[in-house]
Amino acid sequence: MANSRNSWTKILLAAGAAGAVAVPLTAGPVQAQPQAHRHGHTHTHTRTEATVTVVASQLNNPRGVTALGDGGVLVAEAGAGLADCPVDQTCVGTTGSVYKVKGSFQGRVATGLASTAKGVAPGAPISANGPSDVVPDRFGGYVVVSGLGGTTESRAALGEGAQTLGTVFRTRDHKVLADLTDHETRLNPDGGDVHANPWRLTRSGSGYLATDAGANTVVRGNADGTTATEYLLPKNELPTGAAETVPTGIAKAADGTVYVADMSGGRVGASRVWKIAPGQQPEILATGMTNLIDLDLDRDGDLIALSYSAAALAGPPQPGALFEIDADSGAVTEIPTGDQLKQPTGVAVDPCGKVYVTNNTLGTNGQLVRVNR
Repeated sequence: MANSRNSWTKILLAAGAAGAVAVPLTAGPVQAQPQAHRHGHTHTHTRTEATVTVVASQLNNPRGVTALGDGGVLVAEAGAGLADCPVDQTCVGTTGSVYKVKGSFQGRVATGLASTAKGVAPGAPISANGPSDVVPDRFGGYVVVSGLGGTTESRAALGEGAQTLGTVFRTRDHKVLADLTDHETRLNPDGGDVHANPWRLTRSGSGYLATDAGANTVVRGNADGTTATEYLLPKNELPTGAAETVPTGIAKAADGTVYVADMSGGRVGASRVWKIAPGQQPEILATGMTNLIDLDLDRDGDLIALSYSAAALAGPPQPGALFEIDADSGAVTEIPTGDQLKQPTGVAVDPCGKVYVTNNTLGTNGQLVRVNR
């Protein structure tokens, strides 16, 4: 990507219109591609291509996924902006939401959340910024992190209703718990262009850790509403030039170890997974993947990482990919999915080991799918 400070919305648009998957999708045995980890080893295994089953459809720009201990699954929907927004004009609406699946129940359990999108011609896909990840609120409702792609000034220019964009907030009263856009605008920790685009969050103590893909930071939101830069991960120094970090997925293990995925500027084969043990400096656990957009821990304490596109973002959209990563050695093994993952953006693993992915995520025909590996 030419400028990693561009909002994730622009990356989605550059990647083109989303594809679709059938219900379910299966294929025969395939040879997984060899994947290198930080020690330079590769792992190639013959595995049957995973079955992908659609669990929910007609989702509005679905983003992050959270698997709950009771078997439920939450999806953050960035929404569709404002209905009838003039073409090429950016408008704010209240179409963001939280979608839940549990047993036979499917539906939106929080609605009316801020969503911003540029107006498009009839029939064109709407790409929105809004809720990008969600966790349950211990006191009722949900805690959401919302994307933006801008600054406090650009947010204010959007007008009334935009105040939760680019923040961590709770759905029951829309109270802002941590304003990552204000943090980036005031402090600009990496010294680059001022640009906030929060992406994922995880609980940490009495507060939250959130990745800001636009600001190249991981920010702590404290219980008193203050923010602090938790990690400023370095650029990826490549032979073709330095790539911006663009942190995306984040997960925290029971022992306090934090894992962060990055896109490394969208460079092919350059994405990294960082491991930060309590009291230690970040270290690279694994690399060699492309466009990592999210990750989660499985029941064995290892990682499942999701690639938005296993190829360069320029040109027609290419399929995404899933990887298993050993949390100790950093060994990477691809989970064969063929061309079944189309512009996926979120992954979660439930207590039974089932993997859920948001798929076909550009527009209002998004899906939640289950990958049976």
